[in-house]
This record gives sequence, structure tokens and C-alpha cells, in this order.
Amino acid sequence: MEKPYLIQRAKFEDNKEGKGIDRLLSFDYMGSSEFEWNALPKALRSMRDFLSDYIQFQYSFKQYPTKSVTVFCKKEQKEFIGDILEQLADREIRLKEYCDLDKYLRDEGGRLYNDFWWDIDQDWMFWKSNPDFDLKFKDAINDYKK
Repeated sequence: MEKPYLIQRAKFEDNKEGKGIDRLLSFDYMGSSEFEWNALPKALRSMRDFLSDYIQFQYSFKQYPTKSVTVFCKKEQKEFIGDILEQLADREIRLKEYCDLDKYLRDEGGRLYNDFWWDIDQDWMFWKSNPDFDLKFKDAINDYKK
């Protein structure tokens, strides 16, 4: 598994007019062309085409043991995700746009940080642990008709 480069940021938001995960999230404008031109729908379609290969689990950070995220990834990615999350938390991975995961972990920024992050190249996601969102996400991701 490669290190991420394109991570989309989002906040939890109930949007009754949206469909699927758009009903649950407000996506940040990323400001780079790599995030434009239908990149999110393509990445989501790629994930949904192989949904049976995905798992969802909780990850707690070594340096921040009271903080955790829910991870949604392919089964074979799981063994690499912890190292990548730890590197993202320490800002050791150079990304196209910033990732504010560290602000969540250090309780900085109040409402300025996001709740949800999505590696749109390697098709995996993670978000602040939130049991209510976990259930809504599971319904939204499974509510897909090819």
C-alpha cells in the first residue's frame, strides 16, 4: 500500500437533500484540480464496486490513546493503515492538500478541524469515532444500486 497523497476532508452534516454519503457529509473545497473533474464520484464508485472486500474497524492512536477513528478500508489494507494514520497524525506524509487530523487529536482548532478524511487514490476512509455516524454511514454506503 502506498502512502496517501490526495486526502479529501469533510465534516459531519445531516443534509436531507443529499443522496448516499453526501447526505451525511459536507466536503471541503480542496483547491486542487486533482480533486475536481468527478474525482469523488469515481473513487466512491470504485469502492462500491468491491464493497464486499471492505471492513470497518476502530483505531486508537499510540500518542493519543483516548482518541480513535473509525476506518473503512479493504481487508488487505488493514495491516498498513495504523502506520499511515500515525504518520498522518505526526504530519510525516506530504499530501497535495493539508490534513487536519492532528488538530482533532490534539483538541486544537475547535470547529476548524474536520471529522472525516478520504484517500481518494487508494479508496479508504476514516473519521472521528462516532457511533451514530457509523450506523448512518453503513446504511448510506450499502444503499447503492448498480
